[in-house]
Amino acid sequence: MTRTIPGTLPRQFLDLAVIYPSEEEKGKWVAHSILTDQIGVGDCVLDAFVELRRAIKALLEAAQQDADIQVFRLAPDNVRQRLLNAARLPDEIIEIADMQLAGRFDVKLEKPWKPRARTLSVAIPVYA
Repeated sequence: MTRTIPGTLPRQFLDLAVIYPSEEEKGKWVAHSILTDQIGVGDCVLDAFVELRRAIKALLEAAQQDADIQVFRLAPDNVRQRLLNAARLPDEIIEIADMQLAGRFDVKLEKPWKPRARTLSVAIPVYA
């Protein structure tokens, strides 16, 4: 993890996330950040991942305005344990998420994608 001076944010860091079916809402997916404990929920893996990236961005923006906001908070053990059996999120999903976050809302998956693994993992470069 990047070392920081109290009250400052790192310019960039590499987060990890796990994406898994929601245990509370049938048909929904949860994307959960390991280092910030932020989550995104969506109807598919892509939507959950995009929502997670938005949540992390909002957290960083809030922390830039308020030094009391803690950015780094580890996800619970049961979430971190999911990394052990997770398959890597395909590059295509990451690329489409990047385009949607850049405002290209017209870019979508050509057909619904169903992951073979129940849990996926992804590294997320985060820039403050």
